[in-house]
Amino acid sequence: MTTQAKRSRIEIQFLGQVQVHAETGSIVINDKKAILLMFVLAVRGATSRQQMASLLWPGTDAEHSQGSLRLRIHKINRLCPGLIQSHLNSIFFSTATGHDIGFLTADEEIPISVALDAHRDNLIGALDFPENPQLNAILSHYKNQLVSKSTSLLYRHARAAATSRSLDQAVYFLNRILLLSPHNETACRNLMRVHVLNGCRATAIETYEAFRRNMRESLGIEPDSKTKRLHLDILSTQEDPEYQTRISEALDSMIL
Repeated sequence: MTTQAKRSRIEIQFLGQVQVHAETGSIVINDKKAILLMFVLAVRGATSRQQMASLLWPGTDAEHSQGSLRLRIHKINRLCPGLIQSHLNSIFFSTATGHDIGFLTADEEIPISVALDAHRDNLIGALDFPENPQLNAILSHYKNQLVSKSTSLLYRHARAAATSRSLDQAVYFLNRILLLSPHNETACRNLMRVHVLNGCRATAIETYEAFRRNMRESLGIEPDSKTKRLHLDILSTQEDPEYQTRISEALDSMIL
């Protein structure tokens, strides 16, 4: 059996506080550069030393940035022996390493537990790096991926719940979407429809008012014409069976 095969599995947690989990225990990573180094390896795979050094220490001469990179790799491997490997000029994780953000770079469905908590902005502990635009652009890209995949999955769950008339569940998932994307008008409209169908007309109106207030305060704009029209329809329609039917049909065909 090879040394690689004998190596125990290491799992890196990038959602929430960054931690490394191994057979010997869990280690919290607090060093921002070490976190970034590991994050880049997780989403990009093998990376040249020059690319990594210039990404983490922009504006620093090659000798100092390469020295800083070697020091970070040494510190990480001292905590987790063998975690970061190298070959020629490339660095990469050992094959015994896994992490919790594979869905960001592969055609994998995001776990529902992650989607439900995505509004917390907890990718690598919600760190940002205003002094490093290139790194911030990379982080923004993957945060947007997290939001997009979470919204898509939550919407599928909301639609399935509404179609089966599990209306409380539909409300739950649509509210999670609005926590994640507070200006999502489609989610707002469908949440209003679910409330009406669930016999909670007043709550549907309150949902619109809260959404409108948020749009005004955060963006300085009003909801779009579709959302306004739905609000007016709900205000002007009481216990109209035909309107209830139209609401039900709209939910059955809801799209993101």
